[in-house]
Amino acid sequence: MKPFLMGAETEYAVSGRDGKTALDARVVHSLLYRALQRERHWLPDVVAGEALYLENGGRFYLDYGYHPEYATPECFTPQQIAAHDKAGEMLLDLARRRTQADKPGLSLTILKNNLHPLLPDDVTWGSHESYTSWVEPAAAARTLLPHLVSRTIYAGSGCLSAHAGGMGFELSQRARHVHHTLGSDTIGDRALFCTRVRKNSDRSASQGWTRAHLISKDAHRSPFGPYLTYGVTGLLFVLLNERHEVGKGLELAHPLQALRTVSCDPSLRVRVPLADGRKLTALEIQETYREECESVVQRGGLPEWAGEVVRHWGETLATLAKDPLRMARRLDPFYKLFVYEHELSRAGCSWGELLDALQRLSGLRHQCLPRVITALLEGDDTRLTAEERKQFNDARERAQLSRPGVMERLHLAVRLQQFDVAYHEVGGLHDQLTESGHLERVVLSPEDVERATREAPPGGRAAARSALIRRKRDPGWLCEWRYLYHPRSGEIVDMRNPFGDRFESATWNGLLASQPNDVEVQEIAGQIGRHWFQAQ
Repeated sequence: MKPFLMGAETEYAVSGRDGKTALDARVVHSLLYRALQRERHWLPDVVAGEALYLENGGRFYLDYGYHPEYATPECFTPQQIAAHDKAGEMLLDLARRRTQADKPGLSLTILKNNLHPLLPDDVTWGSHESYTSWVEPAAAARTLLPHLVSRTIYAGSGCLSAHAGGMGFELSQRARHVHHTLGSDTIGDRALFCTRVRKNSDRSASQGWTRAHLISKDAHRSPFGPYLTYGVTGLLFVLLNERHEVGKGLELAHPLQALRTVSCDPSLRVRVPLADGRKLTALEIQETYREECESVVQRGGLPEWAGEVVRHWGETLATLAKDPLRMARRLDPFYKLFVYEHELSRAGCSWGELLDALQRLSGLRHQCLPRVITALLEGDDTRLTAEERKQFNDARERAQLSRPGVMERLHLAVRLQQFDVAYHEVGGLHDQLTESGHLERVVLSPEDVERATREAPPGGRAAARSALIRRKRDPGWLCEWRYLYHPRSGEIVDMRNPFGDRFESATWNGLLASQPNDVEVQEIAGQIGRHWFQAQ
């Protein structure tokens, strides 16, 4: 069987206050970075800046948009991915609590979600997947696009939504920010199937593999979400790698439209058109894939984890078909939906009325200053300036806030939005619900997660990196996914083989002289050269 690895990269939203002073996201990252250095063994990243590789083989750094990002080590199984994804949360929470203990009066907030709470249509950040693909991206995309659309029913984490035509809730936070079927952009023109190959290490022309880099899933709080998402998608990649045919006849007529349709249908009943004229629900598409996978798994020859994934997959689809809310204790979107249904019932409010309130709030946030919105919700303009009071009166009339029931529904919408933020706060509501038993621990124990904060998955490059990070404690060592380097001595540990588990030391000059035309060696030379220049 061809070698196969998976990995996750998760961007976090952070904020902080020191007394009454708000902290810039870069300052919060810096505080977390320094606290992590005191919590775990680490080595500095060769790219410099406040980035490091941790003793569990993962990486912590500041990404685009000033979002702290945690990348898991290379993993072999979906359970390892789920454990190391949760380990990222635990590490950042450790750093947050360490920082606050050291600096009384400081308060930090870390969110593991994908949408700006107040501007969900304008601002998003990512949770990216990596899979080893031994087939060309175009061929993989043809097979996997219907899966990537229909897996939204468990790959999303759910959100309130003001979109016209919807019900006020979506299964996916990222769906509205996916604009193309295929493409390489990960920041603006995001694609359902990303074809980006950013570095030479992302593919091997000689061996024939590519690191498939997908960007359309949500960040999860419940670990069953990443387990199932990576388990099923990983299994499909494994089958493609081994030249099994799956997904035949499932080509969608309009993949992007289907993605948004599935996301806006928490009932899981709406059918989307296929290219052959049929219409299927997301559940039916997933069940077709599952039946194909199960028949191959029964013949043997696949990874040990495949059978367990197919079992969980089948049980999840069967439960969702009966009643999606029965998955509330295992999957984020359905727990949120359960809470929202309960709160709407208590308030005597329909989903249509909540959608109207969410749309009014969205309009106000795009038209008014935050101070004015606060005043509108409080019904008190006495602390506003004359100019702000004019905006207050205009907005009040435009949004028809004096109509019966409008203000009550606006307050309900704000409260539910606050619940959504609290649910995604690391160390916050989700963690409390898990500890109290309201949410199920299905595939991981607390001990699994704690271990993943210190140890890499055994038997691969990540485990070798982890051991080296603990051993190479002399001042001056630098780390990258593919190598460790000591500038003063010129020693380098060449770890370019992503599937290896044993690596030998060499001298940088010797490596450069022996492989002067190797594209990765040239890329590494550029990194080392930039580090030398920055260090001067």
